[in-house]
Amino acid sequence: MPGFTHLHTASGFSLRYGASHPERLAERAAERGLDALALTDRDTLAGAVRFARACERARVRPLFGADLAVGPGPGDGP
Repeated sequence: MPGFTHLHTASGFSLRYGASHPERLAERAAERGLDALALTDRDTLAGAVRFARACERARVRPLFGADLAVGPGPGDGP
């Protein structure tokens, strides 16, 4: 699928939001003909290095992001 890129993919490093290993995500992207894939884990970049290495092996361009949970700070609110 050249030209299409998933921009919100969570791995097992996103507790409760993803289950796949970063390596498997890169492999599957290559199998499906994707040029690039974004790893966007929740509140962490812990899988970024493993994902980057796997993407290099699979010849998929890695993109990185983080889905940050943001809430009221101390002293904010009612």
